[in-house]
Amino acid sequence: SQEIAIMIHSFAMTAVVEFLSCIWIEVSMFVCAAIVYLALSTRNIPGKDRPQQRQMPVATRRSSIGAAKKESTNLESDFDVSSIWEALRNGRLREAVVLLEQFPAERRSGLLTTVVPRLLTIAAMEEDLLEATALVRDAVGFIRPRSLEAAILEAHYHKDVKLCIHLDALGSILTVPKSQAIQTTLAKTYKLGAESLRKVVRDSSNPLPWQLAKAMLHACNVIKDRELEESVLERTGQADRAALRCLVAESEDQLANFSASRPAANDAGRREHVLAVIAAIQDKSNAKDLPGAISLFEAQHVTGDTEGAQFLMCIIHACAENGDLIMAKKYLSKADILGVADMASLSLLVKGLMTAGKETAAESVLTEIGKMGLRVSQSSYHGLLHFHVTAQDRRAAWRLVEEMQEVGFRPTAVTCSILLKMTVAPAHAHQLPKVFQMVETMEKPADDILLHSMMQACLRAERLDLLAELTQRHLGKLPFTTPLYGSMIKAFGQAGNIEHVRLMWKDMNTRGVENSAVTLGCMVEALVMNGEMDEAWLLVQETWQSDCQRQLVNTVTYSSLLKGVANQPDKVMQLYKEMKVRQIECNTITYNTILNCFAQCKTMHRVPRILEDMRTAKPPVEADMVTYSTLVKGFCSSGDLDTALGLLEEMRNQGTYKADEMLYNTLLSGCAREQRISDALRIIKEMRDTGTPPSNYTLSMLAKLLGRCKRLGQV
Repeated sequence: SQEIAIMIHSFAMTAVVEFLSCIWIEVSMFVCAAIVYLALSTRNIPGKDRPQQRQMPVATRRSSIGAAKKESTNLESDFDVSSIWEALRNGRLREAVVLLEQFPAERRSGLLTTVVPRLLTIAAMEEDLLEATALVRDAVGFIRPRSLEAAILEAHYHKDVKLCIHLDALGSILTVPKSQAIQTTLAKTYKLGAESLRKVVRDSSNPLPWQLAKAMLHACNVIKDRELEESVLERTGQADRAALRCLVAESEDQLANFSASRPAANDAGRREHVLAVIAAIQDKSNAKDLPGAISLFEAQHVTGDTEGAQFLMCIIHACAENGDLIMAKKYLSKADILGVADMASLSLLVKGLMTAGKETAAESVLTEIGKMGLRVSQSSYHGLLHFHVTAQDRRAAWRLVEEMQEVGFRPTAVTCSILLKMTVAPAHAHQLPKVFQMVETMEKPADDILLHSMMQACLRAERLDLLAELTQRHLGKLPFTTPLYGSMIKAFGQAGNIEHVRLMWKDMNTRGVENSAVTLGCMVEALVMNGEMDEAWLLVQETWQSDCQRQLVNTVTYSSLLKGVANQPDKVMQLYKEMKVRQIECNTITYNTILNCFAQCKTMHRVPRILEDMRTAKPPVEADMVTYSTLVKGFCSSGDLDTALGLLEEMRNQGTYKADEMLYNTLLSGCAREQRISDALRIIKEMRDTGTPPSNYTLSMLAKLLGRCKRLGQV
């Protein structure tokens, strides 16, 4: 009876633990889904009213101008973020990748936290999963497990079994470690959506790619459907089928042997022991106690099973991290003998070293792996290559490419895209032909993403000959995207090649490629930059007359037009009135462009009207330092020094901006022109009080003024 009571008690405790475990998984998944939803939905909403800004005070005598300015917001970067999210929401993977590549590097890390899960989801929906994976890897680099976890949790929330399978396959291709939460979520999705899983298999195309078939077989194994498993195997290629059958049989044998040989409680204890030993080895390694880590490893019974592979990869990581490549090579050989030195394990080893910031150790291990005839994934080479390129170590980058080719890896679009990032200035132009030649040796032809990178590199290197040749070769052959057309138009515009600018625009419209506000802005800017102001204005009018394209005309478009007539005040006012009639918002840059025209053309009598429009705009447009400097320069050039000095006084009283050396020099020039020595000396004193160091130009202006006033003794 006592034994029966013990059994009942044990059974009850087991049931309670299993019940609590299920509840905890549900709560964890709900919280993760809520976090993902908030991360993806919480961002700036275009068109949302901004807080009311305070009114600008009236300036002394003949001018009035904006005062306190809030902390400046980078509107261009906000526009870039909006463009990336717009592309992601509409499922345009390639456009999102291009925009992400162009995003400032110093701000990418914060953006990637929320963008990567959505990027993975879109890539998993692509027909060509391998190509989509390459695009994501090139744009993001290493994928963190929590990003894949967020994407899978979102798919599970929407009960999208097909998307879960594709994300599972995508994670395998990217060698992203699958956390316990990912595995649990996938298993639950497959169990709850068994019918959907069968439909996904039935509707899939032939032949199935290796990683996708592997993910489907894993799903079939979860729901214990052998018939569906056989259906998946029949849809694979002849070369992959035998290997996949062995994989299925091996999984079943391991499961049977495991069930027959060990009770579940003993297995859990063994796993805890393995994890504890691995954690202890890692602690010893972090403390630079490699002998202690080796002693812990040698005390274990290492075999060719999963636990043995974990032990070996951990000690190899420790040896490489502490710079003992001899011991690392020894344990690599042992892993090879035991049959656990497979590509996935070695790739994770290299990736782990890089994640820990031990890139030199990772490259040394990678070299030893190649010498021993073992293989890692090509993404391991790409990770190190990206590190060398980011560090601008060109010699190490090309050496790594040679090693990669020696072990049998041919260059891919990812390889070439990374190498193109080394070209950041005209001094690096000699490397471009070598990369272009490498592109020609790829198995697959260059896609529009790689072409975009090549064209950007040509622009940075100022190799316009290569850019023109590249464009002529691929024009009409590949489906160029809207951002790619915009980049080419901008490049040829900056190069002064207006014929190629027109050719790109005509080709884009002939092929029915959807236009965008950015591309239109690039075209208008290119025309204005090359003196084709009338053509640019006509293009804007034609676009405005089209109901389906009218929304493309914006503030940036008109700012480019204003630059083209910067020396013609009447035309500037004509364009300004046109913007007001069409209700196109004017920003600080627009108003500064207009005010600069008035300052250069000495038509400062038009300024009060513009300043009044800035004040009464909804929301009000506040002046910045450029506005003050432009107005001071204009009033000094027009002989109205008193108003210019009044603006300086207004700046001093408000305390929003501090006058710089250029503004003081402008005022000194005005004082010299009107021989107002007392005002000039007061300005010099103010410069000294505010800690603004005078330049040679400042001192020369002062000497000139004192000389005119016959007070050279003060020089």
